Amino acid sequence: MEQEDGSAAAVEQQACGAEEQLADDLLHHFERILHSDALIDEVGFLHPTQLCSLGCGQDGDSTSQAPEFNHRYFWCRDHKLAISSEILPELYRATHGAFFKARNAPSQATRLMSLTKALLILCPDMLTAWNSRKMVLLETYDFEKLKDELQLCALILSYSPKDESTWSHRRWVLKQVAEQQDMAELVDKESVLVKEIAETSKMNYRAWRHRCWLIPYMKRKQVLDELKKSTRWSELHVADNCCFHYRRSLLLALLDNHLENGLDSFSWESETYLLWKAMVS
Repeated sequence: MEQEDGSAAAVEQQACGAEEQLADDLLHHFERILHSDALIDEVGFLHPTQLCSLGCGQDGDSTSQAPEFNHRYFWCRDHKLAISSEILPELYRATHGAFFKARNAPSQATRLMSLTKALLILCPDMLTAWNSRKMVLLETYDFEKLKDELQLCALILSYSPKDESTWSHRRWVLKQVAEQQDMAELVDKESVLVKEIAETSKMNYRAWRHRCWLIPYMKRKQVLDELKKSTRWSELHVADNCCFHYRRSLLLALLDNHLENGLDSFSWESETYLLWKAMVS
């Protein structure tokens, strides 16, 4: 009886060891994919049958030279990444555990950035991971890495457009970038990003609030352009109050600037009046 119990325990221990090894291998391959293709702009979590329909392991697949089990779980081509939903729990646990080990270890900045990227793609709400990235970026300031950070945020927002943690981190990065680059140059790109997200994610007040946050950084011409561009959008999405709130914020910014500069600019006053009139009519 004792011998049977010992055999069962050994089998169970061996099975657990195999599962842990599989999870570690999955994490290693996931990190390798993210490192090899820094321009990934879309992520999808697919059912295993859907992943098979993509033709994993065929010629041209970035995972065709990987071990056999990776063919079943990952697909990456043309900067598009697909992950099988079958292995998400194991992959998350392995990534989560490795992250906390690296977080408490000294001189692990590169490893920490790699793990947090993998972890945040799986779970964007992980504030500890976002804060760890902030600490690394502040300690080893690199303008190019900040630009990569914006790309990571855009990637996550492409499939999780209402994630507040990602929007908050993006604003933090923009503040850092503004120290090296004119913020007005970034405003147009950010407005385009929000517009694209708003088209696919209705009533997304987090995205529109991000756009409102950009208003103080806008030049007068940009404020006027944003008002004109948002007019057509509001006509096509009359039930989305977020756009109207954004337009109100733009108009208030115009009025505040007008009051600060006095009443010596008739063209400014006339243009502001006409915009207000168009808004309420």
